[in-house]
Amino acid sequence: MKLMKKGCLLQSTESGQIGWTVSFWFLLFLGILLCALLQMDVIRSSARYMEDALAASNLAAAVIDIEEYGISHQIQIDEPYMARERCMTAMKANLGLDDNWECANKNLISGPVHVVKFTVYNVSGNDVAIYSFDESGAMCTDRGTLGQVKAPNGIPVESTGIYSEISYRIKGFLGLEADARKGKLVDVVKSGND
Repeated sequence: MKLMKKGCLLQSTESGQIGWTVSFWFLLFLGILLCALLQMDVIRSSARYMEDALAASNLAAAVIDIEEYGISHQIQIDEPYMARERCMTAMKANLGLDDNWECANKNLISGPVHVVKFTVYNVSGNDVAIYSFDESGAMCTDRGTLGQVKAPNGIPVESTGIYSEISYRIKGFLGLEADARKGKLVDVVKSGND
């Protein structure tokens, strides 16, 4: 009984055909790996750019109450509402945003930027006064103890400071888009020469 038919027999291949096939799949794998690495680099660059812009915007908003500092030598952020407005104005300039909060450079930010959280931490001794703003600008206040209060990004609050968090869309390699969030806490501390 003959089980193998003539059409099912292994046909001979030309010399080098297997080598070309393996090389093709290897190059395809390298191409996919290169695309993934380029996507990661775009995301990493955007994250660094956003972190720098957030830090600069938070520092622009950190105007201290000079009268309070002169009386008690405690650093306090003056007027949390005004601090938020200063931060939003600085953020708009630092990120190059238009009136719709969209960036002209669509490679870094492909959609509108939203300020998701803005929080002022005023430390006085062991007490922390927390002024939190949501996306709509509504403020709520809270109190905490130094050493137990943490910013939304998990960093403990050690001194008076400002935390802000933004969300935005990022356009990657080959037209891929993803939602991204970035938050930054900056502390306002006395200089060591006081």
